Amino acid sequence: MPIIRMTTLIALFLLPLAQSQTVIVHITTSDAVDFARMIARDEGYDVAKTTIYSFDLLSGSGGNPFLQGYTTISFDINANPRNLIAINNSTGQAIDYNTCEIFEYPDLKPFQDRILQLSKAKRRTTQELANDAGCSSPKVLTNPVSLAGR
Repeated sequence: MPIIRMTTLIALFLLPLAQSQTVIVHITTSDAVDFARMIARDEGYDVAKTTIYSFDLLSGSGGNPFLQGYTTISFDINANPRNLIAINNSTGQAIDYNTCEIFEYPDLKPFQDRILQLSKAKRRTTQELANDAGCSSPKVLTNPVSLAGR
């Protein structure tokens, strides 16, 4: 009987450690592109115009991530870069790598909540996201822009 109690005690002691570990979630390319499209739509672009707007997964040298810990999507207008949307693989939060804009539009929350639930991570602060992207003056965007004929 003491062996069973000791095993149970050890298992109960280690349970919080296992539950608190953050997991990096693999965000599929299709999910990342769909998420980037939502951001572009929230910025007022009619992403249904596929001859004008395109979205591509970016990789660094040797197939490594463009930004470590992030899935990065390029949003282009007529083949010219508009945003480099870096999506955190543990939180689902997104920042534009070039402009230091953090996208916190309300319709992005369900995706972020799903990633957070899978990863067991906590949301990163604005400054943590900015530090990851190597910028110092982040701007948080929360209000979607209506389609302006773009």
